[in-house]
Amino acid sequence: MFKARVKMEVLRELVEVVSTLVSEVKLSISKDGIEVKAVDPSHVAMLVLKLNSTVFEEFTGEATEIGLDVEKLKEVLRLSKPGDILDLQYEGGKNRLVVSVGKLTRHMSVVDPAGLTDPKVPNVSPPGMVVVRMDELRQGIRGSESISDHVTLKLAPAGFTLLSEGETDRVDLHIPKDGLSKLETKDEVKSMYPLDFFSSMVKSITSSEEATLYVGNEYPLKIEFTLAGGKGEGRFLLAPRVEED
Repeated sequence: MFKARVKMEVLRELVEVVSTLVSEVKLSISKDGIEVKAVDPSHVAMLVLKLNSTVFEEFTGEATEIGLDVEKLKEVLRLSKPGDILDLQYEGGKNRLVVSVGKLTRHMSVVDPAGLTDPKVPNVSPPGMVVVRMDELRQGIRGSESISDHVTLKLAPAGFTLLSEGETDRVDLHIPKDGLSKLETKDEVKSMYPLDFFSSMVKSITSSEEATLYVGNEYPLKIEFTLAGGKGEGRFLLAPRVEED
């Protein structure tokens, strides 16, 4: 059984983050909340989300799994407005999710969760860590999009650098240590990542003012962030792009 009431803004944020990687997702429901694990079809990026039951206006959940078509939820969200409360109820016997907003009710078929990937989350511990403001990351991404299809992230004891370099042009976003909330690295570390994935991840994080980035030499990038006013937590993993000699 699953029944919940949720603010439109919270559900929209969840959908935006998930849709950066997949069009169908498995929700693991428990009495404590919802957990999501997803990996993109090319296995370059992964997402882990946890939403505590306190995220919701009301929440009743028993151990169950629901497979959702993310686009169907987007369709309902397009019919809602800021401040709306959505009611969600999973009818296991009928194998469908019922979503209501105002006088509108959408009965949607669900996806068989057995056919959806349940990825094993790797234990990734890059040696460098930095907390960066989201608006600064977005500025660096906007500056990089016309330069190259990849971006290099570099941590050094003196600060954080986002670098994009093409054949003729180059963009650097450098934030010194005293402009960062937190920076931990003993040595300089850096790694290159595909810009399209990195950009989509950063742009999907809408309610958190900062994100924590973990970087190492040719390590997967780990991005930790909060959502739903700090009552939910998320983590992206992104495989590095190995630099050619």
